[in-house]
Amino acid sequence: MDAIPADLETLVFEKSRINEARLEKFGFLKSADGFHISIPFHDDEFRAEIEVHKDGSVHGTVIETEMEEEYLPLRVASQTSAFVSTIRQEYYDLLCTIREEAFDDQLFVSAQANRLADMILTQWNDTFDHPFEKSKESVVFRVPGSQRWYGLVMRVERNRICGGDDTGLVEVMNLKAEDAEQEKLICETGIYPAWHMNKKKWISVLLDDTLKDERIFSLIRTSRKLVSGNAVQKASNEWIVPANPNYFNLYSYLRMNSVRDWSQPVNAKPGDIVYIYSSAPDSAIVFKTIVVESDLPNPYYPASSKRKKSMRLKVVKRYPKELLTMKVLRTFGVRSMQGSKRVPLELKKVIDSLADID
Repeated sequence: MDAIPADLETLVFEKSRINEARLEKFGFLKSADGFHISIPFHDDEFRAEIEVHKDGSVHGTVIETEMEEEYLPLRVASQTSAFVSTIRQEYYDLLCTIREEAFDDQLFVSAQANRLADMILTQWNDTFDHPFEKSKESVVFRVPGSQRWYGLVMRVERNRICGGDDTGLVEVMNLKAEDAEQEKLICETGIYPAWHMNKKKWISVLLDDTLKDERIFSLIRTSRKLVSGNAVQKASNEWIVPANPNYFNLYSYLRMNSVRDWSQPVNAKPGDIVYIYSSAPDSAIVFKTIVVESDLPNPYYPASSKRKKSMRLKVVKRYPKELLTMKVLRTFGVRSMQGSKRVPLELKKVIDSLADID
């Protein structure tokens, strides 16, 4: 933690989504206005009063218990003593724990950006990466195979896109547009000449609900088509990866739409499908995930291990245990699950035909 801004809660929770069941499990009490919890820390000398509102916003107050008054130095940047810094750090760590255990992760800050990312994933199974090493705020969507960009999401100051005096941050998506449509498009509310890209070929679209999802997705579809050209797309690899439910709570770890790290098969790459096989007593495929990042450091194994890398998976489907059992897998040539395996083509066709379950 480098610094504590006045609105620390927004910084910690801006890419988090409220999950009522997890909040209540953590200990939050539900009320007409949202959720509330009181948590003592620093040997009970301080107490954090945390409120989660219905819109997902989080407000926190740190109380000095002896005085029963708000501890104001927490929010004052000029207060830099060792004691104040310790209280700040402990409060920050507490907020991070709440985020990890009681909220769901989001890829973007704005609700519209997250909805569109889900639409892209559903429509094409396209995933994302961070193209700029120094900026994890920027996310690019690529055409599988050619790896060409068709959508770049950035978070920039609003006045740099729209003009005016508003310096607040807004998420925008750069998309390729038809040459003949360029001038017409930038006359539409919410669409501007591309930020930091060729303004004759690309546009920037505000992701703040100025435009409806359907309108933006039509622009995304056009951009993807223009970037794809006539290139033949290669099918993504698909894998089955075993997991032992006796070692950890697999079903809690891989909640629907969660993003989790996992040991990586040698050749896995972003866009690949990974099915999670739960070993005995389940002995069945129970989750479908998509690789969103690969070749990450693997903190769970030593450098000498064959499992040197990890991948980041997003859960997109869950299957009942009685559906894709080992007995079924054997009929398609999968004899055992002692390690990661590629999905046979005929098995892939069967799995693709299955619907989601709650």
